[in-house]
Amino acid sequence: MTDTSPNPVSPARLWLGRLFGIAFGIALAWLLAEVLLRVLFFALPPRLQLVLEPVRVTPFSERGLLPDPIWQPDIDYLTIARPVTDYEQFGSAEVRFTVTTEQLWTMRGAFRTRQALVDRYVDGVVVGDSFAFCFTDADDCWVNRLAQQTEHNLINLGMVSTGSVAHLRVLEDYGLPLRPPLVIWQWYGNDANEDYGLAQLRGEAQTPPGDDTPTESERSWLERNSAVYVLIQMLLGQDDRYAASLQFLDREWAQDGDLRLGFGRPYLWGAFDLDRPQNQEGWALSQDAFRAAREQVEGYGGHLVIVLMPTKEQVYRDLAEPLIGAERMAVLDENYQAMRDFCDAEGLACLDPLPEFQARAAAGEQLYYATDIHLNARGNAVLADWLAAWLAENPEVFEPDEVDTAEN
Repeated sequence: MTDTSPNPVSPARLWLGRLFGIAFGIALAWLLAEVLLRVLFFALPPRLQLVLEPVRVTPFSERGLLPDPIWQPDIDYLTIARPVTDYEQFGSAEVRFTVTTEQLWTMRGAFRTRQALVDRYVDGVVVGDSFAFCFTDADDCWVNRLAQQTEHNLINLGMVSTGSVAHLRVLEDYGLPLRPPLVIWQWYGNDANEDYGLAQLRGEAQTPPGDDTPTESERSWLERNSAVYVLIQMLLGQDDRYAASLQFLDREWAQDGDLRLGFGRPYLWGAFDLDRPQNQEGWALSQDAFRAAREQVEGYGGHLVIVLMPTKEQVYRDLAEPLIGAERMAVLDENYQAMRDFCDAEGLACLDPLPEFQARAAAGEQLYYATDIHLNARGNAVLADWLAAWLAENPEVFEPDEVDTAEN
């Protein structure tokens, strides 16, 4: 009689099969988690979004989970933008807007303006950083709204992540050849820090970088390609590996009626603190840039008007100060006051929208994004209205002054 019973499976094969099943299950779960984190990226908490932004969509792509910005480092301006058409740009995972930029006269770098506008008579140019570039669609940007309201041709030469030295260079290279009667220069409290950064990039800085500047270790292959691996690193308390990203995380949150705002990203304390030697060097460079700009603009009869840009912590002080503390609020205030004092000492025409913004904030208006430092569409509209009113009271800034051409 033939024995038809199945051959017994050896214990080794049995355990090998079980281990293979476990490994397959782990690999499948890992893969599903990778897909899920990518699909749900824009719904993740801001902390996770910041550290996952650079992770590639696939190992075969250079694109990160948050699409690459249109700006890139530059040796002369610190940052320049590349020409794009209807490009979806992100300020944070929650802040997105459509951008079109053009190069002017085929020079490198691109701006949120058009060559066709530059080729006309120019009433004014605007220089500044991301607050002048605007983190909104073009129609909502305060520069364009102001041009429409005043019926003047204003050229937007704002560049993201730049300081006063870069603004002077932009003005000299792109703005002054147009001889605009009006130059609007937008200032923000991190400009001194950006000016030091440009000097360091060019090898011209006299002060060594600070030891407390957040840095991020070079990401391994897994960290560049696996969102799950980065998440595991975070769960294991490896936040220091991602300090450069997490410095832009608002740590405190306030909700007041319809208002929802994040405050107190660590970046602010390092970038705004004028007691830091690096920022002191940058502040000296900033002051020289303002003096040089005034001399050159007034030299052909133009008018230089500086617009100060407050932080959302200052605008929403009643909400922010209990969360971030009086000491950190003082860092922002002292920086702002230093610029106001400089304006007074130099006799510069500096416009401060802080009281107007605070009045709007007290009325419950949200002028800044919840997860970003920039003005939202409503904040841009308020700034444009406020500036339009000032320009209506001072129409002479659109008329060049007479100058001694023999001396100029």
